[in-house]
Amino acid sequence: MSQKFINSHAVVYKKFGDPRKVLELDTLKIPAEPEKEQCLIEWLASPVNPLDINRVEGNYAFREEPPVIGGTEGVGRVVKAGPNSRFRAGDHVTVFSATTPFWAEYGVIDDDELVKVDNRIPVELAATLMINPPTAWLMLNDYVKLEKGDYVIQNAANSGVGRNVIEMCKAFGYKSINIVRNRDNIDILKTDLWKIGADHVFTEEEFKEGSRKFLKSINARPKLALNGVGGKSALQISSVLEKGGTCITYGGMSKKAHEFTTSALVFNDIIARGISVGMWARQEGNLDAWNHCMQEVQKLAVSGKITAIPMEKVALSDFKKAINRSYDDRTVKQLLIMGGKNATSSRL
Repeated sequence: MSQKFINSHAVVYKKFGDPRKVLELDTLKIPAEPEKEQCLIEWLASPVNPLDINRVEGNYAFREEPPVIGGTEGVGRVVKAGPNSRFRAGDHVTVFSATTPFWAEYGVIDDDELVKVDNRIPVELAATLMINPPTAWLMLNDYVKLEKGDYVIQNAANSGVGRNVIEMCKAFGYKSINIVRNRDNIDILKTDLWKIGADHVFTEEEFKEGSRKFLKSINARPKLALNGVGGKSALQISSVLEKGGTCITYGGMSKKAHEFTTSALVFNDIIARGISVGMWARQEGNLDAWNHCMQEVQKLAVSGKITAIPMEKVALSDFKKAINRSYDDRTVKQLLIMGGKNATSSRL
């Protein structure tokens, strides 16, 4: 008996290069019947992340040789579960892997790669649950023992990780000091961050000018600094830490080296750490901790204590618009909608 296949549209790149030039829409043949401990997945939504751009350009640490289907995180629905699968048709799932082909309508995935997603989580948040929220959760829980009322300072406060940090600080009882780049709509941005729980919001220029006065007005200096920018922005937040404080770097949006003062390192004895959530999760011995992290993140999502960042939904067939806008306006994340019958609703 011949094997049956279904057609699946997918956004692929067959060589490294500028995503605006090398990405193309292709039609692939996907097995209609999953094998033992496999599932046929209908992908519902997947964001366009900076990581995705780097992968297509060939600039990411994990380099998978083309042809490759794009995407690094997303959410899908089990259409059919194979023999002995631990999933059922209708389950909502994601995968934590830098090589999962999310930018496609369908895929067949092994059970041991799938993570069940609570179906009460809104689609926009479910599609972005595997990178930013666990990064924020781990930085706030795994490096420094924080108590209610303690201060956390961060740059890139309006990024996906930054917004999750603000919301989690509010949920955990910590105080957040948030630094953002100045822009034309800065008052709107500040109001947006205050609405999700930010305690203090400054532009880089405002904090540089008024940090001494501000630090005298609070009970204690921050124990933890979270750096997603690098350059002088990293210097700015690390230099105000308490003695022995910790600065964790999770990104480098400025594409400049991360700066720390001699005073902070030598006389204030700060600790500089780095995190890549993907590498952390794959380290031997971290599986139980990773599962706990994801359980806690999903609880926060279900309870509404973390929310999706601002997004614009774009059909998979119109992916070029999403890619172009990812270059032109990074303040609104692009979310590719694969065409699932419920993918455009507010909840899965």
